[in-house]
Amino acid sequence: MTFRTKMIIAGAIGGVGLIVLLFAIFGGGGVRSYLDDNFRRQSASGDSVVYTSTAKPKAVYEQIRGARKPADTRLDPSGYFLRYSDDIVAITANGTGSRIYIDDERRGYAHWLPFVGGVWGTGGSGENFRGGGPGGGK
Repeated sequence: MTFRTKMIIAGAIGGVGLIVLLFAIFGGGGVRSYLDDNFRRQSASGDSVVYTSTAKPKAVYEQIRGARKPADTRLDPSGYFLRYSDDIVAITANGTGSRIYIDDERRGYAHWLPFVGGVWGTGGSGENFRGGGPGGGK
C-alpha cells in the first residue's frame, strides 16, 4: 500500500470520526432534552417532569415520535404512550391542549400501569421469574 493510499484511508476514517463527534455534540440528544427544548415545563419531581403544549395530543405525539424514535408506542383513548430505553412519555388531553409526562422507566410503569402494563409488562424485576416445579420450558 502506498503512502498516498494510506493517507486517503486515514483521512476518510478521520472524516467519519468528525461526523460522529459533531452529531454527538450538536445532534440528537435524548427525548428528555427534546421535551425541554420544545415544550413548556409545568412541574418536576426527581426524574418525573410534566410539560404542557397548546397542540392537541395526537399532534404532540406525532411531533415527539418523529423527532425521537421510541422503542414502542401504545395508543389508548386515555392518551398516547411512548416507551424509550430508560423513559416513558405519556401525552394526555389538557383542555384544548396537551399535558406531556416523562418518567423514568420504573416510575412510568407504576404511574401508567393500567394503560401499558399488559402490553409492555410490569416494569418490575419479577418479569424474569420463570416459576418453579417440574417442566421442560426452563
